[in-house]
Amino acid sequence: MAKFDSGVIAAIKSRLDIVELVRRYVDLKRAGGRWMAPCPFHQETKPSFTVHPDGYFYCFGCRASGDVIDFYCQINGLDFREGLTQLAEELGVELATVKPDPEADARRRARSDSIKMHSLAGEFFRANLDAPSGKIARDYIVSRGLSPEVVSAFGLGYSLDDWHALEKHLRARGFAPDRAAAAGLLVKNERGNVYDRFRGRLMFPIHNLSGQVIAFGARTLTGNDPKYLNSSESPIYVKGDHLYGLFQARRTIAHKKTALLTEGYTDVLSLHQYGFTNACGVLGTALTPHQVRRLGGFCSDLYLVFDGDGAGRKAALRSSEMILEQGLKCRVVLLPDGEDVDSLLQTQGADAFAQLMESAEDGLKFCLRTVGRTSTREMVDWVHKFLSGLKNPEWKSSLISEVALNIGLNEQDLRKRLQASTREAAAASGGAGSGGGNQPRRTAQSTRGEKLDRQLMRFAVRNPRFVRELESRGMGEALSTPFANGLWGKMVTQPDADIFALLTEPEKRYWVECNLDGPDSEEQVDKEWCDVCEHLSRVQLNCQKRFTIDALRRAQMNGDHAEVQRLLQLQQEILGRLDEQH
Repeated sequence: MAKFDSGVIAAIKSRLDIVELVRRYVDLKRAGGRWMAPCPFHQETKPSFTVHPDGYFYCFGCRASGDVIDFYCQINGLDFREGLTQLAEELGVELATVKPDPEADARRRARSDSIKMHSLAGEFFRANLDAPSGKIARDYIVSRGLSPEVVSAFGLGYSLDDWHALEKHLRARGFAPDRAAAAGLLVKNERGNVYDRFRGRLMFPIHNLSGQVIAFGARTLTGNDPKYLNSSESPIYVKGDHLYGLFQARRTIAHKKTALLTEGYTDVLSLHQYGFTNACGVLGTALTPHQVRRLGGFCSDLYLVFDGDGAGRKAALRSSEMILEQGLKCRVVLLPDGEDVDSLLQTQGADAFAQLMESAEDGLKFCLRTVGRTSTREMVDWVHKFLSGLKNPEWKSSLISEVALNIGLNEQDLRKRLQASTREAAAASGGAGSGGGNQPRRTAQSTRGEKLDRQLMRFAVRNPRFVRELESRGMGEALSTPFANGLWGKMVTQPDADIFALLTEPEKRYWVECNLDGPDSEEQVDKEWCDVCEHLSRVQLNCQKRFTIDALRRAQMNGDHAEVQRLLQLQQEILGRLDEQH
């Protein structure tokens, strides 16, 4: 992990209210002195995600945890350095005091440059749309029935039918063509010539969850192929990670716990215009697991909207499988032949589409019905492959029951078949995952050591003012597990630093769990302090006892009778002090 000046992190945190930041993404409800919501990091129906106004978040379900910077990084898919950099830019905090890391700095500059250039490009395209040269794009927008409000909310624009218009615009603002090409806005051919990637097209900006433009989709208005052209991957954009319109739809999705997922840019815009503001779209590729997980952070139920032809049904089958494998529910909306979302809404209105949603088929039933059109053997093969691929035991158990019911198989028979196939697969792979062989056994002594370590560290985490005193009393010698020693080492070496910048994810989770109950009373702290000191004293005495026994053995071997007598006396004193403590 990159090292940061603690003052920089503290300055950023001091300007952030964790409740207000989390509210950008999650519908929080007050619960006493804290805030609750369904967790944005796993699928659930009840609110187990809690935000403490003192700066921490924690989920009792998936145990996601951390501070305000961790939340920002996790919800936006950023590493710590990237998240800190974005927050610093947003809050106006200077990061010059960050300790140098050349490779990370180069990546950060590339990301920062890409964000700035995409922002400039978005403004440039929007200005073009309103200019005389943008009439062709404005006419197309009118022909599609898109309202000015939707055009503005999604930031639509127009790329001039010119090979170097954006290149000149960016160059005038200090960005060389090579940097713009690396960001995916320009193209550099084999001869080294650089030119605009998008020309004569209606521009659809793609935003990240912070509202920054990170890429573009573009529809031709001049008849040039291809009809749609998307940004190439860049330092800020990976095609399979993002969804078109999710930034605009996220609040409605989080509120309704339901999302509409479709394929086209214009379809997303039309859905929003007709009141379906929880709609978003895939970006020119098949649905990916990462996109599903990203949606799963906001909701647990998806409507898949596809064309009713063969290609649409295949896409719906693949997407349904993927969504079900991630533990979400889905329903499939198949459009009438010859209709797309936009045409249906324009000709028949919102009520017609709402009726299609009401009659949407459950995703699992759709999969079984679609596969069942082939042969019984192929359907059974699909069931085994699908169920065997489920990693989460809870999802698997519930889906087995549904599958058995829908295909007319006895549930117990189906479970036995799956268990048999799992055993066969394990045997074929040499017994991997069978739970035997080389796994270390946990002894009662190691379990007791872990318990003691966690009790000691819990006191230290909840009462960091005692760190120096604990260190002087031999806390380090009292800890026996790598986890406790690692966390304690960070607390000792950086006692005044913002500890969260130094911790691993398990350490952060443990830290937050220790502080969930709020501060103890002074009386409780005093009692625990006495217990901890007594334990540390016993540890020290037992260490001295072991040392004395070893020294006594050496003195006896060397025939040093005076040293033997001294050590015997010391041993009696140690044993007496241990007896007193018992």
